[in-house]
Amino acid sequence: MTPDRHLGAAWIDKCKPDLLITESTYATTIRDSKRCRERDFLLKVHEVIEAGGKILIPVFALGRAQELCILLETFWERMNLKAPIYFSTGLTEKANHYYKLFISWTNQKIKSTFVQRNMFEFEHIKPFERSFADNPGPMVVFATPGMLHAGLSLNIFKKWAPDKRNMLIMPGYCVAGTVGHKVLTGQKKIEIDKKTVIDVKLSVEYMSFSAHADAKGIMQLIRMCEPKNVMLVHGEKNKMKFLKNQIEKEFNVTCTFPANGEMITVRTEPRIEIDIDAKLLAGPTKTRNDDISLAKRMRPGLADERVLDGILVMRESGMTLLEPQRALRELGLVEQQLRFTTRLP
Repeated sequence: MTPDRHLGAAWIDKCKPDLLITESTYATTIRDSKRCRERDFLLKVHEVIEAGGKILIPVFALGRAQELCILLETFWERMNLKAPIYFSTGLTEKANHYYKLFISWTNQKIKSTFVQRNMFEFEHIKPFERSFADNPGPMVVFATPGMLHAGLSLNIFKKWAPDKRNMLIMPGYCVAGTVGHKVLTGQKKIEIDKKTVIDVKLSVEYMSFSAHADAKGIMQLIRMCEPKNVMLVHGEKNKMKFLKNQIEKEFNVTCTFPANGEMITVRTEPRIEIDIDAKLLAGPTKTRNDDISLAKRMRPGLADERVLDGILVMRESGMTLLEPQRALRELGLVEQQLRFTTRLP
């Protein structure tokens, strides 16, 4: 898993679950290394700024907005650039506020430099006001929503799209039918409504900084936790079908991708390992008829079973069934006896 500039990499223990449910947005995509994408992103931004153009970056409020802000903030400092960078107020501003407060959420690099400077106290990035869209000269604007289907990002796009000096950088996934998806497929005339048609002349770049794992990341996740079954959700049917075949071929596990509302039954074999105190096993056998009959009802077809009286103790190393007196000693408890009586009329 690849770490972000503000958050650490995703990691999961080898927990071997009965079922792993994973999103599959990029089920058939393998992205370039993050370092290459960051270099290409900064190169494109710098070229447009130097040519006097404007750059619109539609983002979702949480995640990519903060990562790209940190990337541009450090680049602006290193290159001593003066062009303004803005982010839309609202959810993004609130998210930045929480990152400032809860620095412990972030990765080790940001936490270690927190004493000198909070990386979310941006010096080059300021809140955006709608009137700034008409200002002359180069600028970079982060605006929501990320798919250009409504809101501030779409309003800015309408104003900047006819100028070929400007650029639109799409850093995330766009659902089919949204303005963002239409732009990425190369449409030069985009109808917003019956009265509005956008003439797209600005350059368009798709540079994926999405938080969704690509096909390689999904396979790595499965390899890390070793599930017995895999269920794919949040993806396109044909791509999920391709990934399903790859998962079953490589890991030899059952993989499904149910449709919305479809019910799937996953059969499991629950297994709980318990250590038993040797003294308890060596002790006399209990022969209480009630306990034996209960055991037979729970596990029919088995021969007569011993019934052991013990106390189940849970430790970090696992569970152990101990002889009652030993368990009381180890836990520092005193045995208590309760007597129940009833009076018959």
